[in-house]
Amino acid sequence: MKISIVTPCWNSESTILRTLDSIKNQVYPSIEWIIVDNLSSDNTLKLIKDNYLESDDRSLKIISEKDSGISDAFNKGVTAASGEIVAILNSDDAYANIDIVSKVAECFNDSEVDFVHGDMVFIDEDFGTNRRRPLLCSIDYAMPYNHPTMFLRKKLYDEYGLFDVNYRLAMDYELVMRMYDSPSHPKVNGKYLEEVMVNMYAGGMSDVMEKKSIDEVEKALRFHGFWSDEASRNQSLRRKRIFLKSFLNKVGLGKIVALWRNYKWQ
Repeated sequence: MKISIVTPCWNSESTILRTLDSIKNQVYPSIEWIIVDNLSSDNTLKLIKDNYLESDDRSLKIISEKDSGISDAFNKGVTAASGEIVAILNSDDAYANIDIVSKVAECFNDSEVDFVHGDMVFIDEDFGTNRRRPLLCSIDYAMPYNHPTMFLRKKLYDEYGLFDVNYRLAMDYELVMRMYDSPSHPKVNGKYLEEVMVNMYAGGMSDVMEKKSIDEVEKALRFHGFWSDEASRNQSLRRKRIFLKSFLNKVGLGKIVALWRNYKWQ
């Protein structure tokens, strides 16, 4: 079973080796790594070509051309994937250990499993590092899964479509919404791998532009018919938390945010 891993990147020379090493060191043999590069002007591609060792089972595809955003880059990678299973790992993140892909492949030996997901460690120098388990909540409350940990059968993209390029931040959440026929009932079968799968580093677009991300989430919930009074309350609380986090950070009380996060994700 070939597993394709898609990595969008742009001028990622400071972090790409962390991602590369975590893929190169996987014990699972049949991996296709797909780089979707937005015309980097630094040494990103050179570092990849010099350090990723191809073999009969390990292949490297590089797509280097201008894209119109993260969703477009995701779509180019998924479309190019020849594996039965597809994952997305951003260019500053890394798999937590060398057995992750092997354990994922074992889960897919069950033909009823449509996707595999798990925990991640969110590494944030400003507000503290914590382990984040998937919320496994109703789709109108929050994203139920940690998208950086998700491995999907490629047929799901064939059935439900690629990422919507109209979404620049909440594209993963919107895609998952298409896989639900009601807020609490998914149409696909996920397998939870109860361990840390990915080390994710703070500073991604959705992390930096949280307010815009919430706007996109509301747009998607409304479009898919999942908007409700409960959803409205949830999004309102998220906006208030973002405001409070920003205020506390500005007045030098960022440690309170760190304490809250650690409590929240216990």
